[in-house]
Amino acid sequence: MSNGDSTLLLKPTLLVIGAIIGALVIALAANGLLAFLGGGGIGSAESGGGDITKLPGNWSGEKWYSEDLRDQGMRYKNETAGDEIQFVPKQMNNSTLPEDENRRELVKRGRELFANTSAEAPEHVGNDLSCANCHGGGDLPTVNGMVGQDIDLIPLVGTAAGYPEWTGRTERMRDMRQRIQGCFLRSMNAPNSTEGVPAYDSREIQAMESYLVWLNKGTPSGRVPYWRHIEKPEGKNETNVSKVNPVRGADLYLQNCASCHGADGQGTEGQYPPLWGPESYNDGAGMGRLYTSAGFIREAMPYGSAHTFTDWQDVQDVAGFVNAHKRPHLPRQPKDWKASGSPDEGIYYNRTQQRLGYDMNPMTKKLMLAGVPIGSESLNQSDIPNNVKRYDKPLRNESANGSWQTTWILPTGNATANMTANATNGSATSNASTTGTANTTTDGNASSNATAAIRDTMASAMNGDGAERESRGRVASETRRATAT
Repeated sequence: MSNGDSTLLLKPTLLVIGAIIGALVIALAANGLLAFLGGGGIGSAESGGGDITKLPGNWSGEKWYSEDLRDQGMRYKNETAGDEIQFVPKQMNNSTLPEDENRRELVKRGRELFANTSAEAPEHVGNDLSCANCHGGGDLPTVNGMVGQDIDLIPLVGTAAGYPEWTGRTERMRDMRQRIQGCFLRSMNAPNSTEGVPAYDSREIQAMESYLVWLNKGTPSGRVPYWRHIEKPEGKNETNVSKVNPVRGADLYLQNCASCHGADGQGTEGQYPPLWGPESYNDGAGMGRLYTSAGFIREAMPYGSAHTFTDWQDVQDVAGFVNAHKRPHLPRQPKDWKASGSPDEGIYYNRTQQRLGYDMNPMTKKLMLAGVPIGSESLNQSDIPNNVKRYDKPLRNESANGSWQTTWILPTGNATANMTANATNGSATSNASTTGTANTTTDGNASSNATAAIRDTMASAMNGDGAERESRGRVASETRRATAT
C-alpha cells in the first residue's frame, strides 16, 4: 500500500475518533451543567441511574416528592398516587434489619413500643392510647400492616429525614428523640403515669428512634415524601374558629364515627381508641388543635374509607365536636407558645379563648348552649337540636355556666399526689419523672417549673372543680395513687 493510500484511510479514521471524543466531552459537560442546576444528571444520586453514584455533591436541599398531590382537593393519598415515588411498605426480616445483633434487637423493640405503647410501656403512659392509633399497624386487629406503614393513617416512612425541626409550640429546634418524648407527654398523657416521660437516653426512646431510622433507610436525605405532615385547611378552606359548628359536627359524628368510637366517644376496647375522656390525649396534644385534627379526620377517617366527608367544613365541624369535650389537662400547657401566643386553632388554651372573645373553649360553649353532652355520656340523636344552623354563629355573648377549666380532667396517678404533697409542704419542687415536665429534653420548657403545675392543680381544687375530674381512670392508676408517698 502506498503512502497516499494510507493517508486516505487515516483521515476518515481520525475524523470518527475525533467525533466520538467530542460527543463524550459534550455529554460530560451537559451532565455537569445539569448537576449544577440541581437536575441530578447521568448517574446522579437522586435518579439512581448509571454505574456511579456521587455523594453528596449532587444533592441539593430539601425537596418534596409529588408536592402537588397535597393540593388536590379532598382525595390524594394512596399507594400509587405519586408520579415520583410510590408507597411500598418495608418487610421486617434479615435482609432489611441491621446486621449488628444489638441494633437489630433495638429496632425490633422499637416496633413493639410503637405497636402497643400502653401495654409495653405502662409506666410511661397515662391513658389507653398507642402510637399505632394514629400511625397504623401494630397489634390492633382493625388496622393494616406494620406500625408506621399504613398509608390510610399517618405513615412514618421517610419522616426521620426531616429532623431536627422547628416547633413553634415550645419555640425551639427539636430532634427525633425530643419529638417522641413530646408524644409521651401529650398524646400518651404521661403526667398520669407512674414514671412520666421516658428519659432522653432511656432504652425506650432509643429503641423508638431506631425504628424510625430503620423505616427511613433508603429514603434520600433531604427528600420528603408527600405524605409527611397533616394537610390542614388553609385560605378559603379554613373556617374561622368562631364559626365552626360542633353541634352540626355532633350529627356528623353519629353518622360517620360512632359505630367505631362509640356514642360516648370512649372507643372499642382493643380496636378503636377513645376520642375524649380520661383515657384519651390531653389538652396539650396536637390532636387537640382544631385544624390539625380536622386534617387528620380528612386524611384518615373513617378508617379505610377516608375522604368520604363532602368538604372541609364537615371535617372542621367534626373536629370541633370532638375537641369540645373534657379531657386530661396538661399542667405545663399554659407555657406553650409562651412568646408568640397560642394559635387560633388551640381552642383548649386560655389565651386563645380570651383573644377570640370567649371565657371558655368556644366549641364547649356551643355544645353546652345546645344541651349536647361534653363528658363521657352517650350522645343520642335526640340531644341534637333542630335548629343546628344557629351554632354557625360565634355566640360569644351567650351565657353558659363554665370556664376554661370546664374541660379539665386532672391526673389521678402519682403525678397529682406528689404535686399536692409538695404544695401542702410549701415546696416548689416536684418529682421530674412523675410530672413529665422537669426533664430538660422533653417537648417542654428547657427549665421546667413545677410551681406552675402545682398552682394549676390546687387552683382547680379551690374552685370546686373536683366534681368534673371524672376520676374513672384505670384500676392501676387508682392503685398507684393509693401507694404514692
